Amino acid sequence: MKAQGRFVSKGDGQPALETKSSGIEGTPYLNDSFVEGETKSRQNGKWYRYPKARFDAYKNEFEYEQPSTAKLLRLDAAQISEFKLNQATFRCGFPPIDEQGPRHFYQVLYDERTKLLKNNRTKLITETEFGSVVKASKFVREEELYIVKEGQIIRIKRKKSAVLEVLSDKASMIAEFVKSNRLDYSVESDLIKILEFYDRETPVKQEK
Repeated sequence: MKAQGRFVSKGDGQPALETKSSGIEGTPYLNDSFVEGETKSRQNGKWYRYPKARFDAYKNEFEYEQPSTAKLLRLDAAQISEFKLNQATFRCGFPPIDEQGPRHFYQVLYDERTKLLKNNRTKLITETEFGSVVKASKFVREEELYIVKEGQIIRIKRKKSAVLEVLSDKASMIAEFVKSNRLDYSVESDLIKILEFYDRETPVKQEK
C-alpha cells in the first residue's frame, strides 16, 4: 500500500504533489490542524502570511490553503528559505548530515551563535502482519536534535555525555551550571538554557 497523491498548483504555478494517506495509519503532517503561517520567499526575501497552513513532515513541504479557492497549495525549499507556524520557526540551508541535505527544513529551537535544531520527520513504514499476506502501512514520527557550532552540525542524544562532548571546551562549566540550576539534558527548554550559557561564556573569535 503506497501513499497516493494528486497534483495541485504551487504559488508559482508549478505542480506539486499533495500527500494523501487513504488507508494508511497515522499522518504525514507535523500537525493535522491548520494554523496561521508565514513564509520567506527566496526570490525577494519578503515574508508572506497564510491564514491556514501546516507542515508535511513526510514531503518536507509547507502546505497552505488558498483563501480565494480553498485549494491546497505547496511550497518547498526551492521557493522558500524559512517558514513559521504559530510561534515555531523552520529553516533550511544547514550543512548536510545523515539523510538531510541543505534543503531540509529543521525546526529552530535556539538561534544565536550556537543553534539547536529539531528534525521533525515522518517515515512511511510498511509491515507484513503475522499470518497475513496483506502489508499494513503507517506513518511514523521521529525526532532528532542537532547542535550547530562554528558552522558544523552535529546530531546529539538527549543525555549528559553527548551534550558535553559537543561543548567540550566548556564542559566543566556547563556541568556545574546544570547541577546548580537543576537542569535536565533531555529537556529541550533546559538544553536551550545550556546553549545560552555556553554562548555567554564563549568569547567571539576575532577574524584575522
